[in-house]
Amino acid sequence: MDSVERTYHLDQLLKSRRTPISLLEICDRFACSESTAKRTIEKMRNLLGAPILNIPNQGYFYSKNSTFEMPGVWFSAEELHALLTMQQLAAGLSGGFLESELDRLRERIESILKKSAPMVVDQMHRLRMMDSGRRSRAMPLFPLLATAVMQRQRLHLEYEGRQKCERSAREVSPQRLVHYRGNWYLDVWCHKSDGLRTFAIERVRKADRITGACLDVDEDTLNRELASAFGIFAGAPTAEAVLLFTAKAAAWVADEQWFPDAQGKWLEDGRFELRIPYSNPTELIMEICRYGPEVEVLDPPELRQQVAAMLQRACDQYACDQHAGKVTI
Repeated sequence: MDSVERTYHLDQLLKSRRTPISLLEICDRFACSESTAKRTIEKMRNLLGAPILNIPNQGYFYSKNSTFEMPGVWFSAEELHALLTMQQLAAGLSGGFLESELDRLRERIESILKKSAPMVVDQMHRLRMMDSGRRSRAMPLFPLLATAVMQRQRLHLEYEGRQKCERSAREVSPQRLVHYRGNWYLDVWCHKSDGLRTFAIERVRKADRITGACLDVDEDTLNRELASAFGIFAGAPTAEAVLLFTAKAAAWVADEQWFPDAQGKWLEDGRFELRIPYSNPTELIMEICRYGPEVEVLDPPELRQQVAAMLQRACDQYACDQHAGKVTI
């Protein structure tokens, strides 16, 4: 609990009490030392004007008939993101059987904002959430797929891969829904290939429930096979990328979370080394290329070659005719 949270909770505690509360009890409630509790009380008195009185051997309390109110407490980044996400979800949908529930959700969010951060209520237009990377909103099969996941129903799918635009038919046991970088994916056990696969939901062209038991894969296996390497189409890691970023890019890269198991370290010359486990290199190559000359792949050699080939193809598209008086890139 940080100092702001402690101050807010102490205010609520004092307001709820009819009798003084001892310093020892305050320390027990907030799992803090006596010095921390005393600093919190002094901060409320001196900075916020809280009318906290103290009777020796009895404890602390608010003065009689106090009308003191704490100023609006701001949220942490995680709390604000969660509130904005819920608000956008509630505001972005209308009609249907969820409408009444969403109305109550909107009212509850506004109530939380008015109580904890009243200055925000009339200034919500100054908060912006950008859902970058979203490919499509058109997912008519989403309700059916979500129901199959929750009710453990086996499915027959027709899936059109994005790269080759070829359709394939598969029988699958859906395992879980995944929201990743603004898009929805379906983790399944594919009975055709006898293994775990991940499908982009907007590329599912047809889905039908079929008879037959739905195979359940335990969560540890799902995480090990589908979430232990970089990218959405991960699989179990088969290699580790070693990336070296220039000092110019290091300050940005060091603060980014590329992958939970990625290991990074600063070098003495200001550069930054990042190690990332991966299986399918497609998404990783795209991330590396966006840093252009600010990153070098040190290992493994095949990934280094793949990135170099990708960058060379990009350069070839901008190559100019030297005879026309322009420099070839």
